[in-house]
Amino acid sequence: MIAMVKKPRIWTDSVRQAWELPKRLTVSQWANQSRVLDPITSASGGKWHTETTPYLRGIMDAFYDPLVEDITIMASTQIGKTEGMLNMLGYAIDQDPGPTLWVNPTEELAKSFCKNRIQPMTRLSPDLKRHLPSNEDNIAKFEIFFDRMPLYVGWSNSPSSLSSRPIRYLFLDEIDKYPPFSGKEADPIKLAKERTRTFWNRKIVKCSTPTTRDGYIYQEYKKSDRCQYYVPCPFCRHYQVLSFSQIRWPEDERDPEVVRDKKLAWYECIRCKEKIIDVQKRQVINSGQWVPDGCEINSQGMITGEIPVTVRKGFWINAIYSPWLTFSEIAAEFLSSKDQINDLMNFVNSWLAEIWEEKSKRTEVDHVKSLSLEYPEGFVPDKVVVMTAGVDVQMDHFYFVIRGWGYGEESWLIRAARVESWPNITDALFQTVYKKRNGEVLKVRMTCVDSGYNTDEVYEICRRNSDVARAIKGDIRVTGVPITITRIDRYVGSGVFIPGGLSLYRLDVNYFKDKVYRLVNSDPGDLSKWHNFKNVSEQYLRQFCSEDKVIVRDRKTGRAQEVWKPKANKTPNHYWDAEIYATAAAEMIHVSSLRQTGTANTFNSTRDNNESYLGKLGGMRKNWLQR
Repeated sequence: MIAMVKKPRIWTDSVRQAWELPKRLTVSQWANQSRVLDPITSASGGKWHTETTPYLRGIMDAFYDPLVEDITIMASTQIGKTEGMLNMLGYAIDQDPGPTLWVNPTEELAKSFCKNRIQPMTRLSPDLKRHLPSNEDNIAKFEIFFDRMPLYVGWSNSPSSLSSRPIRYLFLDEIDKYPPFSGKEADPIKLAKERTRTFWNRKIVKCSTPTTRDGYIYQEYKKSDRCQYYVPCPFCRHYQVLSFSQIRWPEDERDPEVVRDKKLAWYECIRCKEKIIDVQKRQVINSGQWVPDGCEINSQGMITGEIPVTVRKGFWINAIYSPWLTFSEIAAEFLSSKDQINDLMNFVNSWLAEIWEEKSKRTEVDHVKSLSLEYPEGFVPDKVVVMTAGVDVQMDHFYFVIRGWGYGEESWLIRAARVESWPNITDALFQTVYKKRNGEVLKVRMTCVDSGYNTDEVYEICRRNSDVARAIKGDIRVTGVPITITRIDRYVGSGVFIPGGLSLYRLDVNYFKDKVYRLVNSDPGDLSKWHNFKNVSEQYLRQFCSEDKVIVRDRKTGRAQEVWKPKANKTPNHYWDAEIYATAAAEMIHVSSLRQTGTANTFNSTRDNNESYLGKLGGMRKNWLQR
């Protein structure tokens, strides 16, 4: 009998693991397969299920995307964002190793995080445990040397923990709690990022609840593609971002405990107004999709528009999406916080994931809606003397408004619409005749067209309609002059301006935004009332109220100034801009100079005189340019 000789093992287990090819798994797939939650630190211990927090799938899988190098997560508490980052770390340890640095705000938090979150995660998950070093000396207070990669845990005010090693993966947790300087060194975020420069395949993940407009996370989110999580209404299938303004409860109930205990709150669909209750929430969130800024999503769940190709992904999500919170609990938290400024600030930052700002001027949707009168869109009220328009030009579509003006700058919204082509715009603004009830007809007297997009096309349209159209550009600088004019058309070769040629009108947008705010919020006895037609769309109302005037303070000097800024909920502002332009058009033709004189019997002749005056302005401008 031949004796069987056992062959010696050439490869050790650690060497064999080192040569294993990574599996073709996204981070969310890896987490479903390999991650085990610690019952001590998690709401429910055991195997990880991405379906519990489906909105984390897109965030985690961005880490797997080879194109993406920078991920920003601006999110509320109680949403699972840190667990999502831990899944990214676990994926790196098991599937795609590289030197890693995890940064916490303070040394105490860094010590606790390493001991109570990272070490339990690696020991509870078999696929991670096999990468732990066999020698306990390789697991220190702030360092773990896995078999294929080192992991360092640092804190934001320690230069030595941020700048001493080359790093491929950088995780920055709760960055709005970081100091502006790391000891005597530079910005801690910049200091940590410097460690990743030598890696072509680096990944930088930043996460925090927001604080103010100047906070790190909001500034980083602005640089990204600014994704938001849209979910469908279970009744009408309209996709929308969940917003606190749509959470409702009985108007006469103000006791937070009663609202919470009796579960009195619900979510109202922004389109069909149906009540979405807590038991429908999981169905709604499971069907959600991340949509980048500038894109839209239809009722079939198809994203339309040009999806940006970018190395910087950004995600924003609030506590309304949390599977562990009911609508009533969120409403109750607001009711218990609203009367104390510090509590309200915490609710805005930590629950709504919105920035906190000192607001000096704010227009609310309900107030603008209350300005609607009983006349339909396209109808011209009898008191209208002249009409102006504003056009907000986008890359492949347009938003426009037509506003009628009377005496004392009283105004009426005539039309507000989105159209897809220049022929639609020219037809609505330069060819369509609008009728009053008595048969009188009016056409748009002056239009301001935004030239930020498709500039050459805007210029050509304004040349063709030079008597009734102006190319404009907004200027955020406070110039003290509402409108300044720059001549555009010159003779080729000589550079001499062409008489009567095209000019660009630069608007002090802060001036006109202040003016519209004043008109919208005029006192009941003022002549300058602002009106809308009945059943004005929800989109118009939300976009009209998309900006606040806030107090911005210089971080060094403390000096404050008032500036109009978009609200943190990222609602588009196209109709708001169009109304600003229509108001600027009214300024160009001196609508504020219209005066009603005499009795009711002489009203028509007075109006005709005013129309005659307005009609002369085009010729006056041409004469001025020729001089």
